[in-house]
Amino acid sequence: MDKVFISYRRDDAAGYARAIYEELTERFPPEAVFMDVDAIEPGLPFDEVIRDAVGQCKVLLVLIGARWLAPGADGRSRLEDERDFVRLEIAAALARDIRVIPVLLDGTPMPGESDLPQALHALVWRNAIELSNSRFDADVARLTEVLARVLEGGAGEAASPRAAQEVEAEPAAARDAERPGTVESSPRPLAAEASARGTEDAATSVPSAKAGGGGGKVMLVMGALALVAALAWMLWPAGGSGPAGDAGSQARGAIDFDARPWAVVFGSDPTLGAAQDELRRAARNGVEDTGIYLRNGYYASVALRADRGEADLVLGVVRRFRSDAYVTDMRKWCLQPQARDGFVACQTTK
Repeated sequence: MDKVFISYRRDDAAGYARAIYEELTERFPPEAVFMDVDAIEPGLPFDEVIRDAVGQCKVLLVLIGARWLAPGADGRSRLEDERDFVRLEIAAALARDIRVIPVLLDGTPMPGESDLPQALHALVWRNAIELSNSRFDADVARLTEVLARVLEGGAGEAASPRAAQEVEAEPAAARDAERPGTVESSPRPLAAEASARGTEDAATSVPSAKAGGGGGKVMLVMGALALVAALAWMLWPAGGSGPAGDAGSQARGAIDFDARPWAVVFGSDPTLGAAQDELRRAARNGVEDTGIYLRNGYYASVALRADRGEADLVLGVVRRFRSDAYVTDMRKWCLQPQARDGFVACQTTK
């Protein structure tokens, strides 16, 4: 039976590892999920058991929290020790070329090649899934979908993780046709916000219309007009204040990572509409120059910045409403970006 191996450090992600294990064993047979606490019997050589277990697995989950790169007692990175079990687990999986999925916990950024020994450099180029305490159920559900495709075969088996948030097996043309939308990179106009509020207010006005009052009919008409206005705004090309906006210029700016290599990622949603909601909330909090990026099958909300210091400042603002936000280098996070109709598609890897 194909298995999933959960790799983690006890002082970094023991709680998450246990929670993920319990969730996965609800979906898959317990023998299909390997976690050292349960799977290694007393007295057995740990390193041999690890290598054998990785050899039986089809997927390795690498749980990366805030202390994953923390130094050991000697002050050096524990990954520099060739006997470090986390290093052994990852290196064995990469050598076998099985699916390796980094699981970034609570906004922990993806480590860079300079943080890892040579044997683990390939980990940097594996697509990651973000998992946070505030969205644990949704994030684990997404992870389970990925694992189901890999373990149970089918078209998704050879695809990159729908980690994410992962669509990878779909041809680009088909994928784009199914996900039309608009890249938003500037705050929503106040008039549009008012239209959206008008739409919400209209929903509460429907009962009075049923009562037969003339005021209710007026409210229905006003609500319908507000809905049309909101939909028209959502369909405008990004980059301008209306239908005449320069969408091509906006798209070029959205993939110019040399000029703006740093970014704050503050959302990972299954639909474009949900991602647009993220951008509207960001705009209300003063976060500008944002866009939507399709990565690993999910729409991420991103604020691009020219330098790391500026990105860190934005991160402080974003974490007021998204505690799982994090800063990343777009040159590594979004490979081979392609401007689409409403978003930027990032290349996925195996």
